[in-house]
Amino acid sequence: MLFNTISTLGLSKRTQSALTQLQIDVTRTSEELGSGKHFDVAGRLGARTNQAISLRHLHDQTTELLTGASYLDGQMGLMNEAMTGMNKAASDLLAVASTGLSQPSQTMQQIRTQARGALELMVGLLNASSGSGFLFSGVEVGTTPVRQIDGSDGILPRSPLQIVQDAIAAAAGGPLPVTAADSVAVVATLDALFDVRDPALPAPAPLTDTFEGGIYRGATAMQPGGAANPRVSARPEDGREVPYGIQANDPAMRDLLQGMFMLASVDVNAMELDAYKPYVAAAVEKLSAGLKGLTDVQAKLGVQHAEIDGIVLRHNARLKILNERITSLEDADPIETQTRLAQLQAQLEAAMNATSIVSRLRLTDYL
Repeated sequence: MLFNTISTLGLSKRTQSALTQLQIDVTRTSEELGSGKHFDVAGRLGARTNQAISLRHLHDQTTELLTGASYLDGQMGLMNEAMTGMNKAASDLLAVASTGLSQPSQTMQQIRTQARGALELMVGLLNASSGSGFLFSGVEVGTTPVRQIDGSDGILPRSPLQIVQDAIAAAAGGPLPVTAADSVAVVATLDALFDVRDPALPAPAPLTDTFEGGIYRGATAMQPGGAANPRVSARPEDGREVPYGIQANDPAMRDLLQGMFMLASVDVNAMELDAYKPYVAAAVEKLSAGLKGLTDVQAKLGVQHAEIDGIVLRHNARLKILNERITSLEDADPIETQTRLAQLQAQLEAAMNATSIVSRLRLTDYL
């Protein structure tokens, strides 16, 4: 005779294993309901897993480009605000200086003080910075582009104002030009001072310092040897490079600074009329040329800024589409998940109740 026997140990382990699996399924389904994502995305998608991975890769790339474009958008906005301030300061100074082209006028009495104020404001705006560094230093973003106009800053023994005053004295043979020829010589010397050149070359006589190094400390216009230095640029989207760098040694900035320094370095009202006319006319000409150049630079930056705004919009639209496609693959249906969770919880409860009943059975109860 054959007897069928059941191992109580095996039955117990099998029941325990089933309960454990049910508990795991309940936990995972609860996590799906809380996160809104499938617990095992790859297992759920199967052959479509590669599609989800590709979409994620595109999403990461687009997010990185959007971050860069948004940063560039902010940089351009700050640059434009700074140049708007420069434009106003120079325009106000030019309006006063233009009234005294032929001879000193009442409004010219305070021109030196006003020029110094405009110059300090100009330098402050050129030294504007953001979280990544200075805006107008070129690739030398960690270097303050323009030295403070007066006082020792520990970089050179002479301040920028003293450098300009010494250049005027060297060309005129004294602190002020006396004749028209003196003023012509002074203007030529200041033109050489505010020019940019191969940094490997010495300053032309009678200068011992030049604009780059003596006044401006950012990236030079040229590399040693005369080749142009690279400009700051950004890549707001694939295959697109935008050279947006504006530097404090660009022609417009140098013209504005030269005109301001000319009026702030000496008392033009103390000059002889023969020297006064060409000197003030040259300062006004520099301010006018600088303002025109600054307007052109701002216009170009405005066009680039509008393009970056468009790129930011395109990146955001692309991210929205990618998010929708990723969501359709990876997100769990909350209604389906809730139903599945309720079923698993019911199964777990029934299994635990059955286990509890079996565990209380005793042979003696039936004897």
